[in-house]
Amino acid sequence: MSETITLSPLKTLFKFPFQGPDWRNRFIVGAALIFAGFAIPIVPGIFVFGYTLQIMRQVIEGRELELPAWDDWGKFGVDGLRLLVVGLAYLLPGLLVMFIGFAAYFGMLFSLPFINSANEGAFMLLMFGSMGVMMLSMTLGMLLLILGFIPLPAATAHFVAEDKVSAAFKVRQWQSLIKVNKLGYFATWVVVLGLAMVLYQLFIVVYSTIILCWLLPLLIAPIGFYIQVVGAAVFAQTYRESKAMAAEEQVALPEETEPEDSAEDDSGESLEPPS
Repeated sequence: MSETITLSPLKTLFKFPFQGPDWRNRFIVGAALIFAGFAIPIVPGIFVFGYTLQIMRQVIEGRELELPAWDDWGKFGVDGLRLLVVGLAYLLPGLLVMFIGFAAYFGMLFSLPFINSANEGAFMLLMFGSMGVMMLSMTLGMLLLILGFIPLPAATAHFVAEDKVSAAFKVRQWQSLIKVNKLGYFATWVVVLGLAMVLYQLFIVVYSTIILCWLLPLLIAPIGFYIQVVGAAVFAQTYRESKAMAAEEQVALPEETEPEDSAEDDSGESLEPPS
């Protein structure tokens, strides 16, 4: 089975947040939650996370894609907490390295005033050492964050499909889907990152405009919500296509390994029916 880089219809996936019944109110609620996150950390975002999982569920199950109604806050909250657990598990190594690096950096800086002024060598060593620790921890932490973030959409889609948090950590299962459709996942990341970059450029243009820069907080919320829901739909579509490709390969596998010669039983008689 050849790999595919086609992402069934991208135009539909890009437009779906602006279609369907009552899409305006549903979009406004999502954007308002992200905007509220500037004042109330984490909590509003949890409901948005759960909402994006509902969109992934629509795509994976082959249902009509639309912005769901905000009518099951309990479900969105529980799903959002489950996704938060999965995300933290994949990103925790990078976050820990960065946190430890920052703690060591500030600890070394705060100890500088206590060094004897006559001991210039120790002072310089501690100062430059603190900078080195911070740079090393930032570099290593960012690398670990990237390594954790790249497979996270596939793990999340598998968790949604199985409706079990543990499914996100069944690496061999979702990794096999990536292997069968490597180009598809690569293309998905290109599409999502490209979309984010286009919207980021819009953000920069507005930021550079003195008259419009005061609108930035109001722009970040809808842009962030749009990227999240479209990204969820695109990755879910790739997961769905990958499962279909894997299923086709599993069906074809016995035919590839089936011997051409007719099988014989232990007595040496052919098992083929008589003509």
